[in-house]
Amino acid sequence: MPVAVLKNEVVRNTWARARHSALLYGGLATAVRVGSNLLLIPLLLQVLQPPELAVWYIFLALGAFANLADFGFGAAISRVYSFFWAGAEDFDTEGLGPPPQEQSPNYPKIRQLHSAVRMVYLRVALVATTLLLATGALCLIRPIRTVANPGAAWLCWAAFVLSIAYTLGTNYWVLACQGINRMRQLQAVQLVSGLAYLLIATVLLMAGAGLFSMVAAIAMRSFLVRHLCRRTYLEAVPARAEQAEDDLRSIIGRIWPNARKFGVMALGGYLTQQAHVLICSHFFASDLTASYGLTTQVAGFITSFSTLWLLVKWPQIIMLRTQGRLEQMGVLFARRLAATLFSFAVLAALLVLAGNRLLEWKGTHTQFLPTAYLLVLLLNYFQQQVYAQFGMLTFTENVVPFVKLSIFSGIATVVLGVLLTAQFGLWGLILAPLLSTATSCLWYVTRRGFQGQPLTVRQFARAAVFGHV
Repeated sequence: MPVAVLKNEVVRNTWARARHSALLYGGLATAVRVGSNLLLIPLLLQVLQPPELAVWYIFLALGAFANLADFGFGAAISRVYSFFWAGAEDFDTEGLGPPPQEQSPNYPKIRQLHSAVRMVYLRVALVATTLLLATGALCLIRPIRTVANPGAAWLCWAAFVLSIAYTLGTNYWVLACQGINRMRQLQAVQLVSGLAYLLIATVLLMAGAGLFSMVAAIAMRSFLVRHLCRRTYLEAVPARAEQAEDDLRSIIGRIWPNARKFGVMALGGYLTQQAHVLICSHFFASDLTASYGLTTQVAGFITSFSTLWLLVKWPQIIMLRTQGRLEQMGVLFARRLAATLFSFAVLAALLVLAGNRLLEWKGTHTQFLPTAYLLVLLLNYFQQQVYAQFGMLTFTENVVPFVKLSIFSGIATVVLGVLLTAQFGLWGLILAPLLSTATSCLWYVTRRGFQGQPLTVRQFARAAVFGHV
């Protein structure tokens, strides 16, 4: 066979694999999400004055707070979809039963679960709206007074609240697609919606719409995600009216104990990761709050991008555990964890070396934190990345053992943040989450997650480097 033919065949095979790769679509989607925000940052910094930028980052922090209205259902529900997609006849409140003999999807149970989840998320949206209205009124009174047009800022806040409520109320379509392992399609949805977000935000910012630009872009992204995920799910699981009301109540009753635990953990995670933007806005002026919010947002982008290696494989990891294929699960997790941590290290180094130079070149009002502060902040995000992934591996066992640890470390982070910031300024704000989590979550969660897979330390390291034991 001619060499040219062989090369063409290799190219065709490679392209065919790439088109069906969740990682490729996930990489593109994450690149668009991260890249769009990175591209928008210079525009935001040029269009919005520091007081408006500070208000926007407070919007984002409050939006993350509203996600607590989910109270852990999302984390618990997506796993139950995966159990049924792996062929499980039913699921227990905690733990896993013996591997199912029939490993094809259990469509009737998936439909019952979906009906129950729809009912839950309508209530989640109502709770989120209440939370946002109450906390927003308290947290935004002083910052909004400093912007040029406070009335317009309050209108943007109202539109933002409605957008977040809609996002949460329709989020079950995303959870369903993730749980039934439609990761390639889900990442394609994120790609399309991310491009729409970038286009709308850019056009409106350049047209002088200010804060409303970002709110409108988020709303359109939420609408597209819901519409496209709904279509993807119904292609895989055609709708049929076969569930009974008692079944729905039973499903929610068995999901609730773990969901409640995830909800408490989400509160602890919020206190650890998001609450410091609000602490910063209390202790420091708008320009420093804008700089801190910008830095944490980009650090979050780096975390999201590097986590993609594992994100697209969690449904498969859950299915492998459900089916009793533990060594294969351990090898897959080890290899993807290594790629995750390596990617984070590379991207963090690029941020440290080039971040502020790029912003200086663009001549923006706001920059990242100085290098020393930035290094410590990224170290905190790195160690959180480590224990978070081992925690996720533990959750595939359908157990949630870190509830008390999460809430206590979250409260300790906030208390330390307030005390150390009052005493040491910005250094106190940055060191507080690193100290509180490194002395608790890092070692305990990592050890518990490692014990939940069958590989030894040597085998795990070998799998991380070579992809086999």
